[in-house]
Amino acid sequence: MRLKITFLLGILSSGLLLTGQQAAPSGIFTSAQAEAGRVAYDRTCGKCHTNTLLGRKGDNGELPLLSSLSAPYQKFIGPRGLVPPLAGKSFLDRWGEKTAADLIARFQITADDPFFQFEDMKDETTVNITAYVLQVNGAIAGPQPLTRKTSAVVRSVTR
Repeated sequence: MRLKITFLLGILSSGLLLTGQQAAPSGIFTSAQAEAGRVAYDRTCGKCHTNTLLGRKGDNGELPLLSSLSAPYQKFIGPRGLVPPLAGKSFLDRWGEKTAADLIARFQITADDPFFQFEDMKDETTVNITAYVLQVNGAIAGPQPLTRKTSAVVRSVTR
């Protein structure tokens, strides 16, 4: 009898631990922010990081085609055609322990670089692009808007 109780308690506690580990992360951005971020990403960052957010590995056929980009962008990317990913394991390995605010700040540095000459790249736009990048990495939208001060750790809100 005692063995059965110990066995059942072990199963129950294992189930509770698994349930606790699989809880959906709370939303730190709104769906409107992520949608606005998708639109902005497509016209800016997506040119180099690709529409899949997986970056460029130098493979033939990566879209948009490297040859379709302006000469300065092609030069910036270089002959190997490498651009880091904004989604997936490599991205989370690099940014997973940093905060959403850190990611926004990094995107703002790029947006402010005169080389890229992005039109209409307001501060709000980089926040929205960050929301979109988080969403692509598995984060779930919620009622709380993302801000430049959002201190949530990237890995804690992505799956």
